[in-house]
Amino acid sequence: MKKKDLSASIKLSKSNFLNAAKGAALTQDLGDLLSTEESKFEKVFINVDLIEDNPFQPRIYISEDSLLELASSIEADGLLQPIIVQKKENAYIVIAGHRRLYATRLINQKNIWVNIIEEEFSDTTINDKLLFKKAAIENLQREQLDPLELAISCTNAMTKELYLTKEELSQALNKSRTFIVKVMSIVKLSKSILTDLNVNKSIKDVESLYELQKIKDIKIQEELYFKLVSQEITRDYIREHNKKKKDTSNEVFSMKKTKNNISLSIDLKQVPKDKITQLEESIKLLIEEYKR
Repeated sequence: MKKKDLSASIKLSKSNFLNAAKGAALTQDLGDLLSTEESKFEKVFINVDLIEDNPFQPRIYISEDSLLELASSIEADGLLQPIIVQKKENAYIVIAGHRRLYATRLINQKNIWVNIIEEEFSDTTINDKLLFKKAAIENLQREQLDPLELAISCTNAMTKELYLTKEELSQALNKSRTFIVKVMSIVKLSKSILTDLNVNKSIKDVESLYELQKIKDIKIQEELYFKLVSQEITRDYIREHNKKKKDTSNEVFSMKKTKNNISLSIDLKQVPKDKITQLEESIKLLIEEYKR
């Protein structure tokens, strides 16, 4: 099938497409929120132009090749399963089946098979939470969410005050608070690393990314990240690096020497209070001695 412009089928600008990802999370099974009871759905075909994206859709990046492959399959064999939408006034919000919707638009099909959730869309916090969960579960069951998408989703959920504390968010997602804290720390990684995670999804291990974000030197952080990607090092290597750094930072004295300077750093928190004045005098005497 000839390649087509994906932006038209997705109906989002690049920036909006990225922003559309910033509000999703992982939680219980899709079946708990999207009941398949016949009384819950009305099976119909509707015009694709009437369907809007879920604002809490967590997918940041969709592979062009996989979308074209899906479009070819739909063009050849039809849609094997309906997408799930929710009513919103004179339009619909897609809850499950974003990729199938985008692929259908790619082959210029005007109508798509849907199951309609009868409850009306409303701009309330409760409904936002439901959209948030439904979108995330739908993606999780088809292709596991990567750490960056989850990090952005959780961060955005907190920013929008869907959840007021990390504890509340962790309970909603059935995850530990520690896990949520580690996930959300991923957004602190360097721009280069975040770009690679977004496009190539090279690392999906939350623990490794959590250890990497502890490294404040961006050059070292990126060097270790790409070594991790190429499997030259492991998560344990990064942990050991951080442990050595922490051990060094616990020293009372540290000295750095350059071509023209020597700098001395003293952690006064580790010096007994009654010794600080004596230490200051000793340093002054040493400086005076070398002035002569």
